[in-house]
Amino acid sequence: MDGVSSVPSLVNVNLSNVLNDLSLDLDIDKANIPIDAQIPISIAANVCGVSINVLSIGAGGGSSDGCTANSISPELKQYIQQQLAANGSVGGGAQTTTGTTTPTTTTTPTTTTTPQTTEPQPTEPEPTTPQS
Repeated sequence: MDGVSSVPSLVNVNLSNVLNDLSLDLDIDKANIPIDAQIPISIAANVCGVSINVLSIGAGGGSSDGCTANSISPELKQYIQQQLAANGSVGGGAQTTTGTTTPTTTTTPTTTTTPQTTEPQPTEPEPTTPQS
């Protein structure tokens, strides 16, 4: 070996069991959370309840197909939130569902300036010519 680790950094995680929890905790529609996502291996091992070794065998070409999340963690919530905020995909390959995202509208505050008022100048009445 040349000293390079063959442990992958991302693995496939099925989030279907925890979509409701993620949706509530992140305050977003669960349709916006992918069912299958590419998650860092250390977070995946934690939320799936399996060891990194088991996940790395599958991700390295072995027989494992990733894992199914059975719980959520602060790290998983943060990772999903960051990916969604960056409009990035947390999915790996074909998605089994598609969600719609609500566009964000930024409103720039408007400032109103009050025009300066000047005292009205008295006007001289027009001279009138007497009618005969």
